[in-house]
Amino acid sequence: MKTGHAGGARGKLGLRIALVIAAVLLLVIAGLAAVNLSAAVKFNQATTSLNANIKAAQDESTDLSTLNAQQQQTDAQFAEAGQMRSALLPQIRDAIDANASVSAELTKITLKKVEAQQTGSTENQTEANGSASSSKKNAKKGGSLTEEQKKQVEELMKANQQSTDTQANTKKEQKETQSKTNGTTKPW
Repeated sequence: MKTGHAGGARGKLGLRIALVIAAVLLLVIAGLAAVNLSAAVKFNQATTSLNANIKAAQDESTDLSTLNAQQQQTDAQFAEAGQMRSALLPQIRDAIDANASVSAELTKITLKKVEAQQTGSTENQTEANGSASSSKKNAKKGGSLTEEQKKQVEELMKANQQSTDTQANTKKEQKETQSKTNGTTKPW
């Protein structure tokens, strides 16, 4: 009788170990899903900000210094979204990389424009009341985007639209992953 009782205890111990392993695996999966969900939320916020900045870059009345500051914040949001790269799904990682690239390019454009505007302002101050036509040229030059920069912004918008389409697929896959994770977790 003792051998039968010892075999039953070993069976219960094996079952307990299997349950602990299964619980740990479910926690790891839930953790990965949480990391991906958090990255997707941050990505969506950064993409919204990027879209607003692209539209603002096309407006000639936009303050370039403010736009550059907002764009640097957007770059930081994309960096934060991609922090846990190794734990992210490939679709999320690729979408973050694509939009971060677009954002970095827009930041370069706005930074160049701000520097040109500041250089133009410094030159205008040292000229001490130059001719009216040259002042108008410098003001026009510093206040809006050149044709080349407008083309670059349009290209950025097209690239961003492609990554936004990828983003929609990513959201769908995340919901499926989350529902699978939630569906396998049992309260007992």
